[in-house]
Amino acid sequence: MSISELSQDLIEEILCRVPAISLKQLRSTCKRWNNLFNDKRFARKHFGKAAKQSLVVMLTKNYRICLLDVNLNETPSIEVRGELRRVSISKVFHCDGLLIYINKGDTMMVVWNPFMGKIRWFQHIDRDKTHYDYVLGSYQDDKSGNTSYKVLRYMSWGSKQKLEICELYSSSWRILDVTTDCRFYGESRVSLKGKTYWIAFDEEKRQLDMVSFDYTTERFRSRMSLPYQFPIVSYQTLALSGVREEKLSVLLQLRDTSRKEIWVTNKIDETTQVLSWNKVLTLDYPDLGRCFLTGLSFLFDEENRKIVCCERRMSEDDYYEAADWVYIVGEDNKVTQLVFGESSIYTPGLYPYLFGYVPSLVQIEHPRRKR
Repeated sequence: MSISELSQDLIEEILCRVPAISLKQLRSTCKRWNNLFNDKRFARKHFGKAAKQSLVVMLTKNYRICLLDVNLNETPSIEVRGELRRVSISKVFHCDGLLIYINKGDTMMVVWNPFMGKIRWFQHIDRDKTHYDYVLGSYQDDKSGNTSYKVLRYMSWGSKQKLEICELYSSSWRILDVTTDCRFYGESRVSLKGKTYWIAFDEEKRQLDMVSFDYTTERFRSRMSLPYQFPIVSYQTLALSGVREEKLSVLLQLRDTSRKEIWVTNKIDETTQVLSWNKVLTLDYPDLGRCFLTGLSFLFDEENRKIVCCERRMSEDDYYEAADWVYIVGEDNKVTQLVFGESSIYTPGLYPYLFGYVPSLVQIEHPRRKR
């Protein structure tokens, strides 16, 4: 039996398990296969079943989104493959293969699927919203039965956080009538299985834990514990990351020690309420201390037991100059490092951002026509 004799259902079952990067090479095989790339139902099925191929992406000090070629085998190496898009970007967040980014100047929000080459200039940002942060998550649309997406924006500073939400198929923001009894801590936030997770500061208990937002109910869920239930003053550094779209990981360093610990959760699904943490790696390399200051972002590779992280390092010769550095560190504490670009004037509060991007066939929603 040739492949052309297989039923459409069987072909879909086979293709939905092929990783996105490999599947794209098969797009030109025939018209029937090419049509699957525009099928929302198949795109969601593929994202749920296909093996995840994560790419390392970095937002640099020059406001550029760059793709890194990272080798984590016996001889680690880091190379810059090129820019994903030649525009100036100040903030970026990702979910299910979609990126939302804010341009330099904070005047426009854009939705983008780099893998599919699709982009939508979403809307202009009002001048009084330039200090907001933006995150993206998914929910099940009751009318269509498809997975849809919402953007949540919130004040990135202050104890009382104002939250607004907008469906991707709309351009209208709604103020959420919800309150939070915590403040989001640092710049770390991750979307996983449709929900967004933050490290949060409990002002009453004066300690850190985790909180997540459910885009279906548009409410925050019950708080979840971190590996340690310590007061905030106990931490030197704490950062959050995702692992293969399945788990969360944190990198933490307690005060009065040079050791950095990597902890990973159990697999997370739509119903997960309690996190179980497992310490998977301990690093003790004193000279690497500057890498884990404010503004840290990192990725943990379970297979090779290595992390990739980045920092903005100030010049030893000129305090006003800084450059971005990317590191690979393993359990043997050996470090591979790359200076990313030329030194430039140091800007406080502006840090490189490293994240794992998983290519997907997920389509960008456009405004629905009014009936």
